[in-house]
Order: sequence, then C-alpha cells, then structure tokens
Amino acid sequence: MRIAAVAAVLLLAADGARAQDYDGYFSSLFMVMPDIGGAEDRQHVAELRTRLFAEGLYDPGERVHVRAGVFVDTLVGHRGALDPDAPAAAAILRPADLFLEYRGDRIVLLAGMSRVVWGRLDEFQPTDVVNPIDLSRFLLEGRSEARLPVAMVRGRIFLPRGSTIEGILVPVFRAGRFDQLEEESSPFRLAPPGIRERHEPAVAWRNVQAGGRFSSTVARVDWSVTAWRGFEAFPTYMPVALPPDPLALVVPTFIEFFPRFTMVGADFETVRGAWGLRGEAAWFDGVTPRAFEGGVGADRRAGDYRVSVNAVLSRADDTDVTLVGWAERSFTNDTRRARLLAVVDPADDTAFVRGTGAINLRENLWLELSAGWFTGEARPSTVPAGVDVLGLLSRRDFVYALLKFHF
Repeated sequence: MRIAAVAAVLLLAADGARAQDYDGYFSSLFMVMPDIGGAEDRQHVAELRTRLFAEGLYDPGERVHVRAGVFVDTLVGHRGALDPDAPAAAAILRPADLFLEYRGDRIVLLAGMSRVVWGRLDEFQPTDVVNPIDLSRFLLEGRSEARLPVAMVRGRIFLPRGSTIEGILVPVFRAGRFDQLEEESSPFRLAPPGIRERHEPAVAWRNVQAGGRFSSTVARVDWSVTAWRGFEAFPTYMPVALPPDPLALVVPTFIEFFPRFTMVGADFETVRGAWGLRGEAAWFDGVTPRAFEGGVGADRRAGDYRVSVNAVLSRADDTDVTLVGWAERSFTNDTRRARLLAVVDPADDTAFVRGTGAINLRENLWLELSAGWFTGEARPSTVPAGVDVLGLLSRRDFVYALLKFHF
C-alpha cells in the first residue's frame, strides 16, 4: 500500500506533462544449473526468467521532474531436489526508480523510490550500503543490476569548487533478497534449513536509517567521506536452544534478525597517465565484532582491451583478502562484446569466474551468453551472515542465454 501511494502521487504530479524521455526493454533469460557433483542432494535447475521494464522522465515544471519506472518479472521452470514441492512459477510487479525531484541552482531535493551509488571499487564496494541487493541478479548480471530501490528523501547542496554535501533519510527498511522470484525454492537462497522466525525492523522513528556524504576534488583527486546509520540488508541467523531429548526428531529453529550498525567511510579516485586509480575504506560499529573493509583498484585501456584489478581487505575475527579483476573488449564497431570477471579468496580457497559474450543481432536487439563457475567449499562453521559466500555457492555453476530488446 505504501508503494502504491507513492506511485499514485507521482503519476498525478506527472499528469498532463509531456514525456521528455522514455525507454525500456524486454528480456528473456534461460538458465541451466547442471550441479554435476555426486552429492545425494544435488539440485538440477532449468528456468526461464523474463523482465519487462519501462521508465519515463516527465517535466511538470521548469525545475520539477518526475521519473517513473516499473518492472514485471516472471519465472517458470524446474528447481530440482532442493524443494520439489515448491512452485515452479512466479510473477511480480514492482517499482524501479519512482520519484519526484526538484532541481534548483545549488540544491536538488528528491522524494520517492530511488537507488544511490556510494563507493569506487568494482562489484565489492564497502561503503555502498544505502540500497540492498538481489543476490541472484548480482551473480548473474552484476551489482549495478542488483541494487533494489528504497523509499527515501535525498538532498544535495552544490558548493563552490566542485564540492557537494548529500543527505539521505530512509524511513522504511527494505531487506536484501537472495532472489525476488520464489526465494524459498531459489538455488541462490543461502538461509539455513529449518524453521525461521523473522524479525524485521518495524516502521517507526527509532528505525529510520540516515546518513550523509561530503565529496570534493583537490589536485585532480576526487574524494569523499561518508557516514551511515542503518541495518544490515541480509539477516543474521541465531539458533534457538532446545531442551536435549535424544528420542525426539528436532527440526532446527533460527531467529532471523537484522542488526543495526554505524558505518564511517572514505574513498578517492584519480587518473595518472593511462591508469585510473581508486580506493575505498569503511569502518563498521554495531556488528559483532567491529569490522573494517577497504581496498584499492586500478584500471586502464590497453589497445582494444580494458582491464581492472582490485584488492579488498576485510578484518573482523580474522583478516581476509578478496581479489577482483575483469577484462572486456568490444569488436566490430561495438556490435560484439566480451567480458571476463574473476573473484578469488585465497584464504578460503574459493573463487568465482563469469564469462559473458554479447552479439548485436539487429538494431536494439542483443543476444548474451554467459557461464559462471564456483570453486571451493564453505567452512563447516559458515552461516549466511559470514563472509564465505563463494563457498556457500560452490554447487551453483550456471549457464544462461539472455535475449534483450531495447525500446
């Protein structure tokens, strides 16, 4: 009901206004997860996902702008042995960016559903905490496609010399999703098996999330500092202690909750010759134990190729380093594209590699082929709230074909 009310207000504001810009696409993705291992609970997956997305920009006034976007996702397929009784079909209708914006000479105010990008690194951005993500889309298509819009009020003040002050208030908590389409049976679901009692932050003033960012440029270095007070997007699982009874068949029970945390971060980006250099760091308080995440990255164009490398360090109970790299190339006047992404965690001996190729079949019509491979196994003590996500997905190798038509 809250989302419907926001949509109604924005559409009324845009009523009678001329659409200045609109676009969208229809995509159809067929995915197979062979799970070729010999485990008894191996899960063969074959599913068809479709998405219809449309978005328009309207200008009711000279300084007032409305962006209204919506998407319809459907799923049909077979999800194997993980949950044989789960429905193999689903459909959702949800808003994308859906907001009203006022643009003054030195101030911009926004209210509605929106996405905000904080941070500089590739895919794993410690300070990118405003929007939750859809894990399935993150693995299949990347972080930019995975961000979920949240209801927010956002203000930006533009100061002299390229400096900006930004403030964001999120009144309603929205959790991250393992999969927006039939999450309980999804192969990307990382929740432990058993009964779960879910405790999400209620809609109340005490649960408002808020933060800000100051950004500027000094000596050709773009930099910013950020602060955020909010809730973890993915839940933490705490097992419920049951009375010992060796004769009873006990189904494990977990309390599923979202801890509040405070984040203070900083980042920078600059260019030195042919190299783009960037870095990002964030300190988290409120999680147990306190945590630090930070990293550096570099990218450059080398002939027809563009390459990037990143190293991200995480420290909580122990120290962990994740290496992220990608390379891409376009061919034949950008009608053919190839991209390779690799994520490696040497300490856990886990990795993820995704290769993607795209072909422009005709104007506005693209065919994309992709394969993802996970290696390694999760440590026995790992739970979804931990950091060894790659190990938890070790049997989720996939191959998909995506046909996308832009309009």
